[in-house]
Amino acid sequence: MGAGVVLAQEAVSAIDRDTLQTGDRFTYQVRLTGVQGFDAVVYPDSADFAPDFLIRSRQVERDQRGDTLIYHLVYFGVDGEEVPELQAGLVRGADTLQLAIPEVPFGYRSRVDDPDADMRPLKPIFPFFRSWWPFLLLGLVLAAIAAWLMYRYRQKLIPESKPVAKPAVRLEPFRNPLDDLRRELDRIQYAYGEPHRLPKQFYTELGDAFRSYFERAYRFPALESTTWEVIRELKSNRTDEEIVALASRILQEADLVKFAKYEPNEADCSNVMNIARSLFNCIAENDRYRIAVLRKKHEEDQKEKVSVDTDYDLG
Repeated sequence: MGAGVVLAQEAVSAIDRDTLQTGDRFTYQVRLTGVQGFDAVVYPDSADFAPDFLIRSRQVERDQRGDTLIYHLVYFGVDGEEVPELQAGLVRGADTLQLAIPEVPFGYRSRVDDPDADMRPLKPIFPFFRSWWPFLLLGLVLAAIAAWLMYRYRQKLIPESKPVAKPAVRLEPFRNPLDDLRRELDRIQYAYGEPHRLPKQFYTELGDAFRSYFERAYRFPALESTTWEVIRELKSNRTDEEIVALASRILQEADLVKFAKYEPNEADCSNVMNIARSLFNCIAENDRYRIAVLRKKHEEDQKEKVSVDTDYDLG
């Protein structure tokens, strides 16, 4: 446990475990005192934590002395030593004071046994005799000569090719990423009539549907990024807050199912599908201008393709 003081405000943090393993769920508690006189308090969210920590839920309790934040987290690290120092924003009018929430150290315990326990020494390399090398070199030279003679013989058998008319340039129609996202959501909902029976496949395909949309519409490698990196990129693009919140909920639940062996029930699967539909509607409302820009860029690229092909024929 540690404590940090900024003027009359104080932040104290603690966790309910001394040691953590990969995939462990634990409780992280923060106590903020002396914050009652501020207009608002901005608490740390998923983008503020290191990527090794996934927020499962957050609860705020208030009393006369201050606020108590209770986070339920999942740890995905492999060699961590601490919950990092975080910042709480204390808002008063147009000013915001940053209050440091101190780091909380813990011991890391690996789930994997020592890989060097039963290592055996390698066998000695079989010796090659020097007298073989001249024969090996001669064989390579003869093989190269035979290959060259075979190539020349086949070249004589090939008839002269006649010029072939160049096919017309085929213009690619614009594929609206929003339409593709809608079709993919419909497919997933139809394919998984009872998604709680195949939760890993269901959550993986649902998360990848939105990652694919963000990769095409927002132009960053969302399919190869972690959930924390995707949310950070959306925030840096000034994405609508509701889109960020809903996307974070879906991707974090998918991570729980894939990596933390969380087993959702039928109600959980139905709820996440409803959240996915809400996220789609929010994207459709907010990204119309973004889609229009993508369409215009595609049309300009197709015109450039036709222009380059015409110049090639004239040349």
